[in-house]
Amino acid sequence: MSLASNVVKDMDKRPSRIGGMFDDITPTYDRLNLLMSGSIDRRWRKRTLDMLDIRPGDKVLDIATGTGDMALQAMAKNSGDIVGIDLSRNMLLTALGKWRERREDAPYPVLQGDALKSPFRDGSFDKAMVAFGVRNMIDVDKFLREVHRVLRPGGRLAVVELSIPRHPVIREGMIFYLTKLMPLVVRLQKGDASSYRYLCDSIITFPSPEVLKGKMAAAGFTPLEIKELTLGACHIYLLEK
Repeated sequence: MSLASNVVKDMDKRPSRIGGMFDDITPTYDRLNLLMSGSIDRRWRKRTLDMLDIRPGDKVLDIATGTGDMALQAMAKNSGDIVGIDLSRNMLLTALGKWRERREDAPYPVLQGDALKSPFRDGSFDKAMVAFGVRNMIDVDKFLREVHRVLRPGGRLAVVELSIPRHPVIREGMIFYLTKLMPLVVRLQKGDASSYRYLCDSIITFPSPEVLKGKMAAAGFTPLEIKELTLGACHIYLLEK
């Protein structure tokens, strides 16, 4: 099973398109994510937060904050002042709804905007994090440079992102899951099939960990640690400015 035979060509990653897509799938996003991941994504986020080691008083930018899962997990550890940014208004409204329901003491200011051209000043944040959002960026190199800009010297970025395993058998199994089983789950749950097809394709076509590491270095980051999780289905990157 080749990668080329399973993906669409010229995926549209314009911010307006991505924001609109996530607006559309917001009502089913958390439920489908739970069904398709079996909650393993929560463990991946926890590992990422452990590595990022947010301290009290740290100013933290949560990029592609989505429905707020990463930010809320960080708040549960009583660490840092977190600001969320996302293209999708509906995702942000859902995130704020969760925050209010949990009655978190920490503030959670959010901004609807494009992380490739954020309004923040140079060196505004001590830490930044992005969970499963880098592959939706229309220009990964520009995105990394922009995050580098808004971090203070010595600031850290943690990225957790899905990846295609290198082992041939595991690799083919994941592609089968993404292209055959996941669409079935989406149909059964009455989700938006075309949007989830895009999400699957974005995983399959995303740069390998080796290529991504090179892009991170080119943007000015020093990789401190890279962890492979779940047989290569996910990687965590800890970087320093």
